[in-house]
Amino acid sequence: MGISLNRFIRKMNIQNRLVISFAILSLIPLLVTGYFAYHTSSEAIKTKISTSSIQLMNQVSENIQNELMKLENDSVDIAFSDIIQNTLIDFHTMSEWKRNDAELKMQSMLAKRFSFNHSVSDVLVYTMLQEKIIAYGDVSFKFNLTSDFLNGIFVQTATNNGVPLWTIESGEDEVRESSYRITNYGKVGILLTRSFKSFDGIPIGYMIMRIDEKHILKKFKDINLGQGSDIFIVNGKGTVISGQNPEMEAAKPYLDQSLIEELKKNKEDDSYSFTGTISGKRNLIAYNYIPSADWYVISIIPFTYLNDESIKTSIYIIFLGIFCFLLALILSYYVSKSISKPLKHLLNSMNNVKIGNLVTRIEDNSSDELGKVATNFNHMVAEIKYLIDEVTKREKLKRVAELKTLQAQINPHFLSNSLNTVRWMANIQKAESISSIITSLIQLLHGCMGKGSVLISLQEEIEYVKDYLNIMAFRDYDKFRVHYEMEESIMDFHVPKFILQPIVENCLLHGLEPKEGQGLIIIKGYRIGEDLKIIITDTGIGINNNTLNDLIGETSSNKKHGLSGIGIRNVDERIKLYFGEKYGIAIQSIPNLYTTVEITLPALGEEDLGKYAEGTYSR
Repeated sequence: MGISLNRFIRKMNIQNRLVISFAILSLIPLLVTGYFAYHTSSEAIKTKISTSSIQLMNQVSENIQNELMKLENDSVDIAFSDIIQNTLIDFHTMSEWKRNDAELKMQSMLAKRFSFNHSVSDVLVYTMLQEKIIAYGDVSFKFNLTSDFLNGIFVQTATNNGVPLWTIESGEDEVRESSYRITNYGKVGILLTRSFKSFDGIPIGYMIMRIDEKHILKKFKDINLGQGSDIFIVNGKGTVISGQNPEMEAAKPYLDQSLIEELKKNKEDDSYSFTGTISGKRNLIAYNYIPSADWYVISIIPFTYLNDESIKTSIYIIFLGIFCFLLALILSYYVSKSISKPLKHLLNSMNNVKIGNLVTRIEDNSSDELGKVATNFNHMVAEIKYLIDEVTKREKLKRVAELKTLQAQINPHFLSNSLNTVRWMANIQKAESISSIITSLIQLLHGCMGKGSVLISLQEEIEYVKDYLNIMAFRDYDKFRVHYEMEESIMDFHVPKFILQPIVENCLLHGLEPKEGQGLIIIKGYRIGEDLKIIITDTGIGINNNTLNDLIGETSSNKKHGLSGIGIRNVDERIKLYFGEKYGIAIQSIPNLYTTVEITLPALGEEDLGKYAEGTYSR
């Protein structure tokens, strides 16, 4: 059936194939991707935010619990201090003066403890008969609680039998003579109340420690979980302890008491995040429970915020999918080839040819356009392979021939023999200057005659330059000085023979000879990475652009004034023939100032000589 379907499709024209296939392949992924993108991203975001919210509530709860524990420890220290114990035990037998003195001592002791802890605004100590002692606080604007409120917390405190009781009081539970306390100590206070006994185990009184509600709020006030989110604390009775939202009043019942029931239910199931509806809106709720105070630290994140990114992502995907779908339909009218199996074979074969695999063939006997293209492609690849092989062979032969022609420009054996005779006669006649010149000239001619390897050490090449300069020193007496700056480590590297002498010759003839006075030639050599740099600079008259172009492009007809006749262009061509186009000569010159010739070569040691054939280079 697959073969029949393929034949059926191949009988259809290309335009119909593309329209049908692109419509199906675009619509289905669009619908599936849009649905799963929204669903997956929404669930992932909720999971991650839920986890992070639980961790954050744990951290906030831990910070608050540490603060509460510190205050509880402070209350224990205060309750069992000598001054508190002695005062409460002897309170009914003490005179008014001793009672006032004891109160002052308590205030002095607690001022040292709480002077740097601004969270505690007041500490009140009560006898068993509820007689009040101001142990710490503002004595001018005293902290006074209503009798009903006091009776209620004393009953609960007595029931707790020494366990701290955490409650909250508002303006309704406090007798205030002015607004001073609200301004300076906060509108709402969190109370730590506990009963305590003497060292003999006899109940002797109560203590109330007031903490400004804002001190607890500071622990989570600046935490932002997203737009519309909220963090607050309620106790087990549903009373708000503290919250970020200014509309949520502390010491007032939380508006939605069903949330408190949900919290207790999830606490029993050890589930610390759930989905809840508050004021008609769905929210992600995470919490942590502080058992010592019976407090719940709660975070509420609205689903409108959680789903915002998912909705945006889905919209982007839908618009992008529609755009791709329309683009696919438009392009299908202009594409002229099918995307079936024969086309894939053709594309794969072309890629093989692209990377140099010229033995590729396509086996396609179909009678449509692609079958004909496959047949023509096979013929084309075979022809290209044949032509490339032929061109490669001819190029190698051409390079070898060109190099040998360049290298064979000079072969003056007869001149060498004649000069040996002249040198012998000069030695007999004690003409040492002539003998020195002839000796240098013979050494240069031996180098020119091409004996030995085409590549010689840089040390030998420098010796040829010195021989040439020795000859020119007799001709142009005191006309020039030469300075060598060669790295010792490069002297054994190999370079093509006679690449420096033509450059130095050019420095003398074109740079220093026309100049008045003495000139300087500097020859430097160093290695940079895998390259060898040789730089020859003269302080001659420089070269203008026209003369510089003539030097680089000089022909064989004007190479007859120098010793070897091998010009700068000849040297550049030889380097490129040996090593490739990335190597060669670069010239910089400023008229009447200097000329610099930079030669770039590969750094070749003895172990690298095998890489280069005679007159060829690795591509």
